[in-house]
Amino acid sequence: MNQNIRSDLTEYGVLIARIDMPGRTMNVFSVDMMDSLEHLLRRVESDEAVRAVVLTSAKQAFLAGADLDMIRTFTERARTDGHEQLDALCGRLGRLFRRLELSAKPFVAAINGLALGGGLEVCLACHARLVADQENLALGLPEIKLGLLPGAGGTQRLPRLIGARLGLEMLLAGEPLTPARALACGLVDQVVAPENLLDAAIARARALVLQPRSAPWDRPRAHFECDPFDFSATDAHARIAAEFGLGEALLSRYPAYRAIVDCVVDGWDLPMDEACNWEMSCFVRLIQNPVAGNLVRTLFLERQRAAKQSPLELDASATRVAVVGPKGADLERQLGLGKAPLTTASELTDRDIVVVMPPRRAERGIGVAWLAGVAGDAAQAIAACGARAGVWLADSSEHGMGLEVFLPFDDPQARDAGVLLARWLRASVLLTRGKRPLLPALHAAQAAARAAGCGEDEQALAVALAAADIWSGGGIDDLALADVAAVLAGVHPSYTGGPFNFLRQHGFSELAAGAALAASRDRELFRLPPCLPTLCGQVSRPEAA
Repeated sequence: MNQNIRSDLTEYGVLIARIDMPGRTMNVFSVDMMDSLEHLLRRVESDEAVRAVVLTSAKQAFLAGADLDMIRTFTERARTDGHEQLDALCGRLGRLFRRLELSAKPFVAAINGLALGGGLEVCLACHARLVADQENLALGLPEIKLGLLPGAGGTQRLPRLIGARLGLEMLLAGEPLTPARALACGLVDQVVAPENLLDAAIARARALVLQPRSAPWDRPRAHFECDPFDFSATDAHARIAAEFGLGEALLSRYPAYRAIVDCVVDGWDLPMDEACNWEMSCFVRLIQNPVAGNLVRTLFLERQRAAKQSPLELDASATRVAVVGPKGADLERQLGLGKAPLTTASELTDRDIVVVMPPRRAERGIGVAWLAGVAGDAAQAIAACGARAGVWLADSSEHGMGLEVFLPFDDPQARDAGVLLARWLRASVLLTRGKRPLLPALHAAQAAARAAGCGEDEQALAVALAAADIWSGGGIDDLALADVAAVLAGVHPSYTGGPFNFLRQHGFSELAAGAALAASRDRELFRLPPCLPTLCGQVSRPEAA
């Protein structure tokens, strides 16, 4: 039995294969999903009653990228495995797609929801693609946002299908297309009303049985124009970088951009089998780079873990929130956009939340002080507001928003209040305790480094040293989630994986040398905290004073 793909054979010999992973809200590519796809391919190849296949989803989304555990395995194995081992591990999905593409029996993708990453790549390998005309349906390859590249044929099929420029744009920006735009550029063959999608896909599959067609890149003497670029030119890579505004600093810090351009340019004239092998070779080198691991861990793996934090004592469905004090209107608007159940201060119960803008005080409810603009002792400011916790919300960055919930004392209800506020504000939450909140201190260190004329590398060092200093006072229990919050808050560049990951990867000697060089700009800013050797060595943490 195929546990992830349910199939039904129609009277016309068209097999309807519905992807439906049990226990998941969305279908993703995992190891057992690949097993299921291989099982489907074996049945199609061996069963004479099957003449064609319609691949669709039994869920609202078609297929939304890769499984968390599989990506974690890739990044962990990349630290120790050699190139051939990683090629065998990471290249399996692409080899399955190539097998599907070369099938003598046509596959038609009936895309009835979100198709991202491997979800779009499997559609690209199908012999035809139909998509439902519905709002919020998106088709894209967002791997660049995690420091990776589409490694299952995406860099080879997409630009050949829709043109070099648009293909590169999608790969380098990671932004998806709507169904209408996908049709206009040739990514899909037809846009169909959702209720008619399956029937239209079956009709297309039957037509392909009568008039088979191979993929355009597998036809004799296949040739693809690369306008407006000349991929044979010695400066092709530089021209592409200039076209898309990829500066040297960006290219040096985020190797996925160069790797994607290498995949497309150097694979362009290769037969598809060789082109896919070249793509996987680029993927393996990329995943072995520390930057890719940093981005995957911080912006994907650990960010997913941060998003799973939930209230433990407060009932999310029954808890309301009010905002009191000056300049509260903007916060009320943000909370409303996040579907927060807003109320007024006079209607609060003891289990509702009140966000207090200093110098106002919380008269009832679970008081949470808004720390934006508060200088000095955060615990004192929280107490002055009659609050039980403080929150600091960073400005939105390209990766999202980070919100820190600072708890002067252990208070489960106040902790839950902060978690709910983060949910309504659509921010990633960091929970801290102790003497000083982390994110405001890192924001101040970043501003001071900029004012001192420091470049990006020195700013990253200054912020990381400030993070170590805060850590030494206790109250930061989860360094990985602190890294997520710092990156989302825009106070540490994403390629580092966050300030604590930055410290561990560089080590004490390198950090000390960098701080000595930068100390001429601001000696206090680049002072080495006494805890730094302990933190870099990942040994037992110091006790809070």
